[in-house]
Amino acid sequence: MKALNDNIRVFYYLLIAIGVLSVLSCSRDHDMAMSPEITHVRLTDPEKADSTFTGAFPGTMIAVIGKNLDGIQKIYINDQPIGFNANYCTSTSAIISVPADLVLTGTHPDLPNEIRIQTNHGEARFNFHIYSPAPQIGRIELKYPARAGEKLRIYGSNFYEVKKIAFESTAGGSVAATEYEVGKDYDIIELKIPSGVQDGRLAVYCMTDSVSIAFTTNVSPPVIKSWSSDMPIIGDQAFITGSNFIDVTKLNINGEFDIPGEDLMVAKSQDTIYYRLPEAPIASGKITVYAAGGQSNSMLLFYPIQHVVLDWDKVGSYDWGDNNMPVIADGTKPPFFTTGTAYRIFGTPGAWQYWWGNLSNKGVYPSVNAIPANTPTSSLVLRFECFLNEPLATATFDMQLKGNWDKMVSDYVPRDRNTNKTSIGKWMTCDIPLNRFTTVVNYGSFAEIANSELGIFTKNKADNANAKVDIYFDNFRIIDTSKN
Repeated sequence: MKALNDNIRVFYYLLIAIGVLSVLSCSRDHDMAMSPEITHVRLTDPEKADSTFTGAFPGTMIAVIGKNLDGIQKIYINDQPIGFNANYCTSTSAIISVPADLVLTGTHPDLPNEIRIQTNHGEARFNFHIYSPAPQIGRIELKYPARAGEKLRIYGSNFYEVKKIAFESTAGGSVAATEYEVGKDYDIIELKIPSGVQDGRLAVYCMTDSVSIAFTTNVSPPVIKSWSSDMPIIGDQAFITGSNFIDVTKLNINGEFDIPGEDLMVAKSQDTIYYRLPEAPIASGKITVYAAGGQSNSMLLFYPIQHVVLDWDKVGSYDWGDNNMPVIADGTKPPFFTTGTAYRIFGTPGAWQYWWGNLSNKGVYPSVNAIPANTPTSSLVLRFECFLNEPLATATFDMQLKGNWDKMVSDYVPRDRNTNKTSIGKWMTCDIPLNRFTTVVNYGSFAEIANSELGIFTKNKADNANAKVDIYFDNFRIIDTSKN
C-alpha cells in the first residue's frame, strides 16, 4: 500500500512539473510571438532622459526606446543600414549614433524619414527625421522697385526641404510667396514677388531651421564694410567689400577725385567692388560709393598718410644693406606696380646664412597727434605692402623697429591680412602686432625712443642652398586696428 501511495505521489509531482514546463513554454512562445515596437527616441544625456524628440542631426547619439527589441539583427535610418553595438541593445532600448555621412531626405526626398529595427521575430518602425544643415542667405537679387509678379532670387546655401517663404513686414504682416523653385544645388531660390509686400525681412522656413534677410521694396543705400588695403599700391587691383553695390556709378577717393563706374568691376553678388587707384590722394579721408540706392562713406580712414613710417619717397630713407635695390615698376615685369619707390631684396642665400640680404632704413614715426600717446601698443600694428615673386622655401626674415635688437620679430614669413596666406606674384597687405617689436605698453613711450631704424634682415637657417629670394616692400605704416 505504501508503494502505491509513493507511486501516486511521484505521478502527481510529475504532472505538476509537466504543467509548469508547459506554462513556461507557452509564455516563452508568447513573448517571441510579440512584435517589436519603438515607442519613442530620447538623448543619451541622463539630464535629458525625459526629453523625447522626433529628429536629430547627423552625428548625434540617441537612445531608441521600445518593447520586445531583443534579437536585433539590423538597424536602418532613412532606409540605410547603420552599425550598432549589440552590447548597447536590450529588449527595451538600443543606443545608436546617427552616421555623419548618412544620405538625407533633404537631397533625396524619396527616402523614408524613419528608424527601422529588424529583429529575429519581427520589425519595428518609427517616424524620425534626420535634419539637413541649417539654411543660410547671402544676398537677394531683384530689379528695383520690387513689383508683384517680378522675379527675385535668393542666394545662399542649404535650402533643403523648404516649407514656406514669406515677406514679413516691420509692422507685423506676412505675405507668403507661393510660386518659387529651389535650384538643384539648393543654393538658389527663384520666386515671383507676391502682391502686398512691404519693407521688412524675407524669410525662408526649412524643416531644419529658418533664416531671413533684410528686404526693401526700393534700393537700399550701399554699405562699405572693409577693404583689401587702406593704402593700395597705385595701379594694382584692390577691392572694397560691403552690400547693396547696385548700379555703382563711381567711387570718390577722399573727396579729391573720382573713379568712374566704367573703370570699376562689381561682383555679381553685389558685395564687392574691384578698382585700381589711379593716383595717390594728397590727404587721408574717406571713400564714398555712389550707387542706385544713394551714397555712403567708409567709416574707416583711407590712405592714412600721417601714419606712414617709410615709403622711400616722401617719408623715410634707405640707410645701409646688401642684396637690395630701389625699384619703380613700369608694368612690364614684377612687381608690375609700385607707389613711387619700393625696395627689393633679391638673390640666393646659401645654406645656413644668418646675415644676408639686409635692408636697414631710417623711418619717420607718426607723432602723438596722429596716434594718441595713451594708445596701447597691443592695439597697433606695423602694416605694409609686400610682393613675393618667388616662394621663399627655407628663407625667412628678422625685423626690428627703433634699433631694438632684443625684441626682433624672428623667422617672419609675409602673409596677407585678408587671407592669412602667403601669395606669390601679387601685392599683399601684411600686419605685424607692434608689441612684438617693443616692451613698452603705449604709443607715447614708443614714440619717445630716439632711434629711427626700421630693419629687415634675410636669413636661410637650413642646409638648402637653393633658396631664392625676390621680395618687394612699400608703404610701412603704424595703424590702430581698433579704428582701422
